[in-house]
Amino acid sequence: MVILKKIKASSLNEVLVATVIVVLVFGIAMAILSNLLRNLSLRETHEQNTVLKELMYQYQNEKIKIPYNADDSKFNYQITSTKENDLYWVTFEVTGKRSNKTLMNKIIVNEKD
Repeated sequence: MVILKKIKASSLNEVLVATVIVVLVFGIAMAILSNLLRNLSLRETHEQNTVLKELMYQYQNEKIKIPYNADDSKFNYQITSTKENDLYWVTFEVTGKRSNKTLMNKIIVNEKD
């Protein structure tokens, strides 16, 4: 006759505690990953904003002539001039190559003779 050995098993309480611990660890890991990805996106926008301000500064100090188009490994730059409602506008655009986000700023300029 075969003698069945008693197998030690976990109780329901132990299984529930282990499940809660695994879910908590997973939740903390997801929060950290989400925060990291959001910060990466914000950092790229911050860098784009810095480049946009540099272009505006260079234009205001007459280092750049319009129309201006350029690109580098991270961004595409474009500066254009338009006339709307008897006002002359200069539009600055910086587009990120990786994220495809575009930051734009417009300023009013005096008519140049």
